[in-house]
Amino acid sequence: MPDILFIVLLALIILGPKKLPQVAALVAKYLAQFQRMKREVMEQVNGEMLRLEKQNAPSKPADGGEHEPMMASSQSLESRT
Repeated sequence: MPDILFIVLLALIILGPKKLPQVAALVAKYLAQFQRMKREVMEQVNGEMLRLEKQNAPSKPADGGEHEPMMASSQSLESRT
């Protein structure tokens, strides 16, 4: 927190009280634009990763059903003993 206070005071001294709000608004505008561009790039990367995963996914079994290991329930284990 003291670092931010130091930067704000330094900017106030360098830019002056009249220009500081204009510069702050400009910085906020560029930060928002950067966040928007970052989100778009992340969406593109995620979309490409999903496409590659689908492309490289193993094919389904010939009978069309997915074979998953069956887990024994606690009731079926108790009835066996």
